[in-house]
Formats: sequence, structure tokens, C-alpha cells
Amino acid sequence: METLLNRLPDLRRSALIASLAGAALLAGSAGAMAAGYAVQPISSPGPAMDMSNNGQVTGFYVAKCTTLSSQPKRTICYNAPWLFDGKRVSKLTGAWPSNANAKAVAVNDSGHLIGADLTGAWYYAYGQVTYVDGADTNVSRGTRLVALSNAGTALGMSYVASVYQPVTYSYGGMATAAIGPGYSVIDLNDAGMIAGWFKNAAGVEQGFVADAGTITPIPSLDPSLGCRPVRMSQVDATSGTGAVWVAGNCTGNRPFRYEVRSGMLQELSFPGSSNLSVVSINSRGDAAGTAVRPGGAAPDGYTAILWSTDRANPADLNASQAFAPAGAWNVHSTDINEAGMVLTGYNDTKGNFYTFLLRPVP
Repeated sequence: METLLNRLPDLRRSALIASLAGAALLAGSAGAMAAGYAVQPISSPGPAMDMSNNGQVTGFYVAKCTTLSSQPKRTICYNAPWLFDGKRVSKLTGAWPSNANAKAVAVNDSGHLIGADLTGAWYYAYGQVTYVDGADTNVSRGTRLVALSNAGTALGMSYVASVYQPVTYSYGGMATAAIGPGYSVIDLNDAGMIAGWFKNAAGVEQGFVADAGTITPIPSLDPSLGCRPVRMSQVDATSGTGAVWVAGNCTGNRPFRYEVRSGMLQELSFPGSSNLSVVSINSRGDAAGTAVRPGGAAPDGYTAILWSTDRANPADLNASQAFAPAGAWNVHSTDINEAGMVLTGYNDTKGNFYTFLLRPVP
């Protein structure tokens, strides 16, 4: 089912190679401070995938493992979603069969989730799961959902009328064609704007923003580079600019941010680093990502990065081991929301995931 989940926050990296005990890794994390942030540990049983604007977090974890008696013997494990509501983590095993292998990919401010399992794409709300694809494959099939607005609209890709194309879906409804075939989508905001990518006339992947039926291509950092957006912000309602930001990555580990109204395009960099990537952005233009810093605290060099519009230089969010101790592996950012909270974490060789919510300090 990994093909249904294209928003994994660099947890694909094979960095589960440290030899650190969980208790030692967590030492000193609770109540810690990153520069400008209070660090809140989240007792996540598995990887975090997404954060809402009010600080709810979702992910998935290994809920059940079965060893098959047939030869050769092998163990199969199944996943289930978890949800952090701002105070505690709940394992949502009861909503799916134990062998469903359900993975959540997005959460909204109401605590609704979207994701996929062995049956297909689903929407979880009010303690119940509804599946996008029904028995009638002429309506939709092969659906995958990737984003969820606070209005309850999910965005994804599906075969509708036998054509693979972007779709929207609401709880209990049907998948509906969104902007026509030829485009791939990744995010939407509460204003109904959609971000994604397409192959341009040169056959190179290029980002776009769709707003009320009008599709605007995002300029590429270089015409030869394939570029894909990863997240889009809400509309800025605080400064009066109406800014909407899109963050994405181009081939060659070159992340960017783009402001839709002004058309401003900026490549994101971090001196002395490599393997740069951006994962999320808010309506202030503050973007979170990950980079490798040779000689850094982590053995593999990975650390969480923030590109703020208030600072000339990007910030290492784990400077002085603010949330991940020296020796931690796969230190990364997962998300940033409209309140400026940054979702971060790391993992160890035993398959344990450690998740932290960095809350801005006034």
C-alpha cells in the first residue's frame, strides 16, 4: 500500500541504524527549549504524518503481527492509525479490522482523518470509517487521498469514468472529478485552491496552482529541473495581503517556496548542507524541512530546518540538541501549521519513533 502514501516525510530514509536505547534518547527532551519554541514530546507509537492547524497530529503504528506457519515461516505486521488531540495519543484500532493495515496520511482541525488500507482509500470521522470506492467501479476505483481541508473536503487521485484524474471527496459521498486529467495533486487549502504538478511541453514536471478553475503554472528554478510541490498554505488572513504560499522540491535536492499572489519564487538553501528538502509551509511563508549537516550532532547528519520570512538565514531547529540528543538518527521536520507550530522527530534502530511538537514562544 506504499503506493497510496506519497507524503511520507523522509521516513523512507534507511536511517534506522543507531544503537541507542529509547529511555536514553528521551532523556532531557521533556520541557526543553528550542530557540523561540517550547518543546512538547508526543508519545507517538509510530511515525507522525500530518498536523492540523490547531495542533492535532496523526500517524500510524504496528498494531498486530502474525507469524505464518507455512514454510518458509514469515511474520506479517499490520498498521493502524493514531491521533494526538493536543493532550493525549489515542490508538484508533477499533475502527478497522485488525488485518486492515490502515495508515493515516492527513488530519484536519475537527480530528477527521484520511488514509488507506488493503481495501482502499478511507475517510474517518465521528468514530466511523467510510470508504471512497464502493462496489460500483464505474463511479471510482483505485482512489488515493493525499490532503484534507478544514471544510471536510479530501483531495486525491482516482479512476473516474475510467480516467485517472484529480478528485475531491467528502465524508459519505462520492469521488468527484476536480480539475481534469493530466494533472497530479498533492494539497488543497480551505479556500479550495489546489496544488500539484503536470508534465509541461518539454516533458518536465512543473508545479501548478488551481484556483476556481484557473490553473497557474509555478515557475521552475531551472527549465531543465523537474519540480513538485509538497504543501500549500492557507490564505493569509492576518496581514491583509491574502498571500498563499506553495513549497516544493526540484530534482537535485533543490527546495523552493512560491507566493501565488505576487509570483515570487525563492530557492531555499542552507550553507554547508546537502540533501535539502522542504516538507511544509504556512501563510507567513515560513517553511519547514530537513537537511544533512556534515559534522552535526546526529550520526547521519540529518537535522530539522526552518526557513522563516523573519530571518535572513535558516535555523537549525535542533541546534544544541533542543529535542533530539546527540547520537539520534533521522532527525527531521514533518510539518508546520498556520500557528507556527513545527512537528519534528527522530527514530532509532529498534523501530521506535520519537515525535515532538515545537510551539512558538511569544
